[in-house]
Amino acid sequence: MEDKKKTNLILVPTDFTDVADCAISHAASIAKTGNDTITLVHIVTSDTKAKLKKEGRTMAELEAQIQQQCDAIYKQHGVKADYELPEGNIFTTIGETAKKRGARLMVMGTHGVVGLNQKVLGAWAIKVTTSSPVPVVIVQRKKNAAHGYKKIILPMDDSKEVKQGIFYAILMAKQYDAEVKLFAKYESDEFIANQVKKNLTFAKSFLTKNGVKHSEEIAAKGNYVKDLLKYSAKENADLIIIMTEKEADVVIEFIIGPENEKIINNESEIPVMCVNPDLTYFRGGSILEGSILFQ
Repeated sequence: MEDKKKTNLILVPTDFTDVADCAISHAASIAKTGNDTITLVHIVTSDTKAKLKKEGRTMAELEAQIQQQCDAIYKQHGVKADYELPEGNIFTTIGETAKKRGARLMVMGTHGVVGLNQKVLGAWAIKVTTSSPVPVVIVQRKKNAAHGYKKIILPMDDSKEVKQGIFYAILMAKQYDAEVKLFAKYESDEFIANQVKKNLTFAKSFLTKNGVKHSEEIAAKGNYVKDLLKYSAKENADLIIIMTEKEADVVIEFIIGPENEKIINNESEIPVMCVNPDLTYFRGGSILEGSILFQ
């Protein structure tokens, strides 16, 4: 069966925990402003079946439980919701479900870094993110602000991939009439510093062209991630957008490095949107140039 085209659908993995409920709340906020629907997904594994058997429950009762969540979403937020209960592996099947349903976004909860015994939506969320065909907003336990994502932080470095983050910053900013705050990395090397400056100029140009409010800040010499998180907390940021990294010598696999892990698990519990770069951008099929936002 052919994959569906992108729809106004937000996918939310759930394991029925408070963290998953928080992700649902964030997704509902996004859905209300973007005229989206929500699909909850719970992956049925051998562990799931064993747990149900131990608790004396059936698959029908599991379906009823997730349907109750869908009903609650509509009752509380006025957003239509349905669900998927596919069998498979959380690390691949969630991404496959997003692709099958034509989701435009995923919102996922994380318990943060809690050692070796992470729950389904714990630090493993990072691994799920790198297999997702759509951007993933990772949230912790902090409830979404009533005003939505009005302050968006976009880190700026010397990479080519960072230009794609601008695309999603504009989309989110237009949805919430938000301000994008560019936080540029300090570089002592003149060549790298010039690349950062070029990316910053590029970002400001397209943000201006699309009528998005923006400002810029240059990091001081030192620990960039620490300064970024300090700046984000000071500005009461509602969202940080980061790009994942292409794994060395691998064409289609992405990783989240230790610095980005620190950003995702930030102490202020600011939601973080993770974007896997579209590699066609580097083969002449620019998603930026092909978008009405960049014409």
